[in-house]
Order: sequence, then C-alpha cells, then structure tokens
Amino acid sequence: MMKLVHLSDLHFGAHDDQVVCNTLDAISSHNPDMVIVSGDFTQSGTSTEFQQARQFLQDLQVPFFCVPGNHDVPQRNIIKRFVNPYERYKEYITNDLCPVFENDHILLAGVNSARRFLPHWNWANGAVSTQQLEFLRHSFETQIGIKNKWRVCTFHHPVHEAHDMPLDVTVFGGKALMRCMAELKIDLVLTGHVHHASITTRGDHEHQCIYLSASTALSTRLRGHENGFNVITLNGSVMEIDIFALQGHHFEKIQQYKKTH
Repeated sequence: MMKLVHLSDLHFGAHDDQVVCNTLDAISSHNPDMVIVSGDFTQSGTSTEFQQARQFLQDLQVPFFCVPGNHDVPQRNIIKRFVNPYERYKEYITNDLCPVFENDHILLAGVNSARRFLPHWNWANGAVSTQQLEFLRHSFETQIGIKNKWRVCTFHHPVHEAHDMPLDVTVFGGKALMRCMAELKIDLVLTGHVHHASITTRGDHEHQCIYLSASTALSTRLRGHENGFNVITLNGSVMEIDIFALQGHHFEKIQQYKKTH
C-alpha cells in the first residue's frame, strides 16, 4: 500500500499561521509516504515566502514531489520574472521543474504549466509546450498496458472543466495535453490553482482518468471552499481518494471516491 497527500496553493505570504499548524498535524496523522504539491508555494515569489515554504516542507518530515505555480514566478521584480523566473523556486524548493518518480506502486510525472508571460492579458493562466508533451510520452509510453503501477500526473493549472469551478482558466496546449494523457492512459491528474476541491472523471468504457483538484491548503484567499487537502491511498488494484476540508480547527472528510484498475 502507498499513501499520498495532495496539497496545492500554499501561498506563503498570504497564509494563516494557525492553518499551517493544523495542516501539519493533520498530515502527520495520516502518515503518508509522500506529499505532492501542485504549485503556488508563495504569494509573490519573494525570498522570504520561499523560505517559509521550504520550512513547511521540512516540517512535513516526509518525501515531497512538486511543480511550480504561477505565483512562484516573481510578480514584483519584472527583470527577474523575464530573465530567471524560477531561480528562487530552484534555490529553495527543487531544481527540477518537471520531475519523475517511480516505485513498485506508481509512476508519477510533473509538468510545469506556469509561464513568465503569455499571449493573453492574464499571465496567471498556464501553458503546456510540445516539448513537455514529448516528456510525458517518454515518461509513460513504456508503461502502457502494465497494470501493476498507477500512472499519475501533476501540474498547477486545471485543463479540465470541473463542476462549479470558480475561475475561468486558459491553458494554452491544454486540449493537446488531455489527448496525450488519454493516449497514455493516465489514471490520476492532480491540479490546483482555482482553490476548489473537485473530482472529475474523463474517458470511455476502456479507460477512465480522474482529475483531482485541491482547494488551497493554507491561504486566506478562499473561493467558496475551506482550506483542505486530498489523501490518495493506493492498495494494489484499488485507488481511494478522500477530500478533507477544515472544519473549525480540525479536518473532516467531505468526499470520497474509489477506482479500480
């Protein structure tokens, strides 16, 4: 069995200190094998915020796997944003913008959907390049048809349409990404950005992919959902997903989903 905790949108710099303590305690109680963070460690991409995010990761005391979000690109330092947008992320979090992890249970790949600029008025939106699609194909194509490992992908921006999503999100290359993941028979996609927890399924009778979005873990910027996180339990051919939301000072399970190979 393998247990994963999915966090997103920590937004250090716009966080609640009490929620940080509550979240650390709750995650510890689940005793996960790994924590996956789908971007937005910081609010403005400053060194101080990244230092706080790094301390949080250290306090988790478990291995973590992550990708950056749009808020992890410097917002106020325009020169740094254009010249070296991921310098602080690489210094304080990890040097790998598109990581891969594999063990006996899972094949996990991360894609950086954040950009320093976009051909759109809202640079908070995302993009996925042709090179990143090739990266995914290279990472997963040898696993197609192999049923003993769950295929999981994470990136910051949702490319799917979820029920009651509070934001309109544009992801350049998003449709091509969804087609690619369908071809690769990805089982689970972990995203954030919209601060809205949801479970959405896409596929056909041959294969179903679960798109799991997380609410903001620590931010005071709530969009109709309380702070929360997701727990994914992989037990042989069974995947169980539990969505937790902060109720007072404790996290309560508010939704559950089960999938089998």
